[in-house]
Amino acid sequence: MIYRKQTGYDSFKCIADKCPKSCCVGWQIMIDEDSIEKYGKASGDFGTRLKNSINYEEGCFLQNNTRCAMLNETGLCDLHSTLGEDMLCYTCKMFPRHVEEFQDIREYSLSLSCPEVTRMILDPDYEFGIIETEDDKFDNPEEFEEFDLLLFDKLEFARDKMLELAFSKAISLQDRMSLIAAMALKLQRLYDEGAIFDMDDVDFDEEFDCVGTGAVLSLEYCVKTMDVLLEMEVLEESWRDSIRNAQKYWEEHSLEFLPWKEAMYPDTATEFIFEKIFELLLFTYFCGSAYDGQIYSRAMIAVQSTRWLMMLHAASDTAFAETIYLYSREVEHSDLNVDSLITHFEGEL
Repeated sequence: MIYRKQTGYDSFKCIADKCPKSCCVGWQIMIDEDSIEKYGKASGDFGTRLKNSINYEEGCFLQNNTRCAMLNETGLCDLHSTLGEDMLCYTCKMFPRHVEEFQDIREYSLSLSCPEVTRMILDPDYEFGIIETEDDKFDNPEEFEEFDLLLFDKLEFARDKMLELAFSKAISLQDRMSLIAAMALKLQRLYDEGAIFDMDDVDFDEEFDCVGTGAVLSLEYCVKTMDVLLEMEVLEESWRDSIRNAQKYWEEHSLEFLPWKEAMYPDTATEFIFEKIFELLLFTYFCGSAYDGQIYSRAMIAVQSTRWLMMLHAASDTAFAETIYLYSREVEHSDLNVDSLITHFEGEL
């Protein structure tokens, strides 16, 4: 088995009650079947409380005013402190860790929805990278009978080239992202035509026809595509207000070149932060198209999310870190929302 991990993955530690936006508030925390079975065997007064804190029909913890029933007033988990970390359900053990499975490859990343992960990304000394290890373990191959190994091989090769460009400082990050979006569009068209073997030959080409797509940066395009964010399900209605305010700001400044240039082509230190965000999103999402064929859409999730964050940051007085983790909380942790993005970008083809 090959394991690829984002730098900092193994050293990540939850800051628990010091977290400014707890993952135990707002989200419905789903419980895996093995954990529900273990919780059913818990004894004593706490065991009774634990069992009474579960919605067995939905398979999740109950909430008290959006707070997980296991979260106490100090911001700590009573389940963790009473029964130990081993008794946490899979969701709570894993967050903010994310795993993508590809036959004999596992890829691990950290979610920006966690304020501590966002703090790590903002650290000027942190550089995004991928650490690879290997062992002799193999999963049951029958689980991946329908896995398209050839397509994954082509996507993996393409992503390596994309990340190599993303790491480059020869041109601006904005131009790097546009070239990567154009490359993804070319790959998508080859895939749709059944020319998978030609995908290895695709490279970065500024002359490729990308009119009407996200490979061409424009203020009008970026403001209009924010509409898809307004149509998503939300944890907090204030998130929609943030999107509307950003759209209004950029519509009012649509004829002014300087604010747009400063937002899309920021100073070196700020650009480096957005570069790390883009690299993380590209690593997390792109090769998932081996399962659904949505090559362009998944590349655009990384590209356009980074652009939207640039726009939100410039249009708001909200702390930079908060803008980042609120975006991820609202967008990335809903399958419906991710599917909405995929459908939206698919519509550009």
